[in-house]
Amino acid sequence: MKKLSVKIIALSLILSLLSLSAAYSSKNQTSINKNNDQQLKEKLTGIDAKTAMAIANKWRMHKIDVVTFVTPDKVNFKFKDGHIISIPLPDGEMIVSIAPYINKTHTCATHYISSCDAELKNTKIKIVAVTADGKNLINKTMKTAPTGFLDLWLPRNQVIDITVNAKGKSATGKIFTYRNSKTCETTLKLE
Repeated sequence: MKKLSVKIIALSLILSLLSLSAAYSSKNQTSINKNNDQQLKEKLTGIDAKTAMAIANKWRMHKIDVVTFVTPDKVNFKFKDGHIISIPLPDGEMIVSIAPYINKTHTCATHYISSCDAELKNTKIKIVAVTADGKNLINKTMKTAPTGFLDLWLPRNQVIDITVNAKGKSATGKIFTYRNSKTCETTLKLE
C-alpha cells in the first residue's frame, strides 16, 4: 500500500511539472509570436511597394505566417492579431501577377502572394505586352517564381495586349490596369 502511495505521489508531481512546463511554454510561445510579429511589422516601415512585393514573396518562400495580398492600390500584410499594414502602389503603376498554364489553373481576382499557387513553377516564359496605342511595355523572357507566378509592373489606366510563350505553346489575352482591375491573371491557357 505504501509503495502505491509513493507511486501516486510521484505521478502527481510529474503531472504537475508537465502542466507547469506546458503553461510556461505556451506563455513563452505567445511572447515569442508577439515579438516576432512586431519585428516583421518593423520591416515594413518606410518601404515602397516594390520592396513590399519582394518581402511578401520572400515571406511566402520562408513560410512566414502572414497573409499577403495585392489590390489595385496597395500591397497588404495581414497579421495573426488582425492588424493590416498596407503599402500604397505608385500612382502611375499597378502590379498584375500572371500565371499562364497548360492543364491546371484557379479562378482569381485578388493575388494572394501568401497562398496563390500556379502550375508552371520556375518556368521560362517569353512575354510581350503592348498597350492599345502600340507602345511596347515588355518584350523579354522571364522565369516564373516557385509559386508559378510572374509579377508584372505595368502603367495604370491601360488595356494591355499580352502574349506569352512557353514549352512550345502560346496564349494571348488582355490585362487591365484600372483602379477596379484584377491583380491576379490566371486565364492565359497555353495551347
